[in-house]
Amino acid sequence: MVSINLRNVCLDYPLYGAYDFSLKRRLLGHIIREPGEMRIIRAVDNVTIKAEAGSRIGLAGPNGSGKSTLLRLIAGVYPPSSGSVSLQGNVVPLLGLNAGVNLDFVAEDNIALLLRISGRKPTRAVIDDIWAFTELEARMQRLPLRMFSSGMLMRVLFATATAFPADILLLDEWLSVVDEHFAEKAQERLLHMVSQAAIVIIASHDQPLLRRTCTSIINLDHGRIASTVTVEPPATHSFELREKRA
Repeated sequence: MVSINLRNVCLDYPLYGAYDFSLKRRLLGHIIREPGEMRIIRAVDNVTIKAEAGSRIGLAGPNGSGKSTLLRLIAGVYPPSSGSVSLQGNVVPLLGLNAGVNLDFVAEDNIALLLRISGRKPTRAVIDDIWAFTELEARMQRLPLRMFSSGMLMRVLFATATAFPADILLLDEWLSVVDEHFAEKAQERLLHMVSQAAIVIIASHDQPLLRRTCTSIINLDHGRIASTVTVEPPATHSFELREKRA
């Protein structure tokens, strides 16, 4: 059975050197002073979440509330400092540009790396299908990702992350597009993944989006769960892929 179970999870970041602690407190959470010079930021604070098949969970809160950090913890990017995280089912995390990639590696090698991390075999046919979805020139497969624009990099990461269905889909609001045509393709694929996934967790500032899409909304404050709101199930779940421009 597909499930997510977080029990009393905390995530602490050690800080070294001179920092503006008041700014860090606002952005990342509470600062805990330990004996000596070591200081620790608690970015996720005693969070418990249980989700089973059919759950559509929204993570809401201001910048620095812990939304993206919590998603990364669920995805396994960060190990918890305490508490336990248990997931059943394959996870597809769409967590942001550069997540899990090496910008000095060529695009093709990064695709293969991301596929292996997700437990998929990077066959020639699979890589070719992913590249075809990006609509980028074939020669660019052999170029380092450092040479790609943010829009081109997004295409590669999105095409790779969404190449296979997910039991658990984790979405941060980083998703952006550079042209209307690719936005339509991306939205169509993402809508299909959302509809097929057993569990979806979305981090967003967009309250109307969360209320259209989710069955519950968890409001975070300095890494803690401030409140949980149950949302009346909409007639149809809809996910809008919004464009972000610099």
